[in-house]
Formats: sequence, C-alpha cells, structure tokens
Amino acid sequence: METIEKKRQLKKLAIRQIILNTAKEIAAKEGWQQLTIRKICTQINYSAPIVYQHFESKEMILNCIREEGMTEMQAKIEQLQSKITEPSKQLVAYALAFWHFSIERPEIYQVMFNLQGAICKNEAKSSPVDHIHHCYKVAIKKLNTKANASDKELLSLLDYYIAIIHGFIALNMVKKIKSGVDKGEQVFNMSLKHFVHAIKDAEQHKGKKNSKLTKK
Repeated sequence: METIEKKRQLKKLAIRQIILNTAKEIAAKEGWQQLTIRKICTQINYSAPIVYQHFESKEMILNCIREEGMTEMQAKIEQLQSKITEPSKQLVAYALAFWHFSIERPEIYQVMFNLQGAICKNEAKSSPVDHIHHCYKVAIKKLNTKANASDKELLSLLDYYIAIIHGFIALNMVKKIKSGVDKGEQVFNMSLKHFVHAIKDAEQHKGKKNSKLTKK
C-alpha cells in the first residue's frame, strides 16, 4: 500500500505537471508574453497560493519547461547519434530534429531559446545543452582534422553550425524565409549539406596535400 507521504508527493507532482501543461496551452494560444500566474489559476481553478507553492514565479515555470524541452531534445540527439554512424549525416539529422521540433511544438522551442517574450535565466552549468553540444562536437571533429586538434577551431565551427540551425528556425518562425514557407526546409537542408561539405573538404584537401608532399 502507498504511504500517506507517497500519495502527497504524487499529488504534488500531478499538480505541478498540470500547471506546466496549462502554461504551455496558454502560450500556444496567446503567446508567452500573455502568460500570467493569474491566467493559469483561472484556467485550472486553483488559487494563486497553491500555484506559488510549486513555482515562485513565471520565470521558474519557464525554466522548468525549457529544461523539459532540452532534455527531450537531448534524448533525440543521442538516439540519432547511436542510429547514424556517418558524422556528416549525423549533423544533418541533428539539425532537422530541431527543425521538426520547432514546427511541431513552437511554444516549447520559444522557451528553449528565449524567443517571443519567453525570457528566462540561462541553464545551469551542467545541462542537456552541454550533452547536445557534445554530440555536435564529436561529429565535427570526425569531419575536420583542424577542429580535432584545435579547440578554437572546433568552437568556431560549432558556432557556425548552431547559427545555421537556429537562425533558419527563427526566420521560419516569423515567416521571413524569402523563398517561401514551403521551401524553408529544402533551403535549410541544402545549407546544412553545404556546411558539412565545406568542413569535410577542408580535411580532404589537407589529406591530398600531405599525400603529394609524401610522394615528393
């Protein structure tokens, strides 16, 4: 039999999840800027003190939703890393996973990247983001020997890759991709392949050059 304390904890977790789900629903309909603790209370028919028992502020709700979203994406990225062995294909797949997530659950993506008024504090020092970026780095280092030898080069390519992903997604969210919404994913995919080809070519070019020098 469940103890009274365990039942209390389960009820507390259930209420906490109701609050989070309600916040997401409100944001999906009205946007994060319109989200307030009062609106959450009205929708779930709880008093403000009950909500504040679980979350001291709106920002705490946003931080929790961000962590949920990042944790979900970490799992997806790590799953792709296990499933796909070729690093060039991994980088394309990782980016497309974020693209599809942003389309299917835009309100969560907005919180994850402080968009559309969903402003909250940065992640803790150790967070799902670190694990996601680690997967990116592993693939980049396999494609580019210079990045494998230099942290500075690795971080430069990492910034470039991240900018492609989230720059395109941000443009798509506000319908600013010039070729049109229906062409957005196609252009995004093409840009990812150009990036992968460029950094892979750098390694191949170096390999060919070294080969010629060896022959001489």
